[in-house]
Amino acid sequence: MNRVCLTKDGKVIEMQSGGKVERIPKEVFQEEKLKEGVMFTDEEYQIFVIGWDALEAMRLDTLKQNALNAGYKEDEIDVKWVTDEEWAVIQEATKPVPTYAELRKREYPPAEDYLDGIVKGDTAQVQKYIDDCLTVKAKYPKG
Repeated sequence: MNRVCLTKDGKVIEMQSGGKVERIPKEVFQEEKLKEGVMFTDEEYQIFVIGWDALEAMRLDTLKQNALNAGYKEDEIDVKWVTDEEWAVIQEATKPVPTYAELRKREYPPAEDYLDGIVKGDTAQVQKYIDDCLTVKAKYPKG
């Protein structure tokens, strides 16, 4: 499980992985304690459950405090536990859309190819670099 703090419109403020307490069912807990020679009541088990809940709440509160310290208002944020699958959905939904300039930059050939062609006097290599750049410009035209 992951802890996330989001703005109300879904922007990720902070995420921390792990920290969810794996609760031991009462029967398993009793068996483990009996192996240690310890007997306990249902009320004592409930004290353990309360402690687990408090630990989980404290871990969520850390994210909340971080957001408040960063200048967010309490009514602007949402802090919760999410599964790995839910976190993947949040990440995909908040992934920034690249600008045409970023898309172009990714696909342009390395400038070293051009310089190498110049140094070697290889006009075909220089022309290929220019052609590749023009292809990228055509693929991602300015607005």
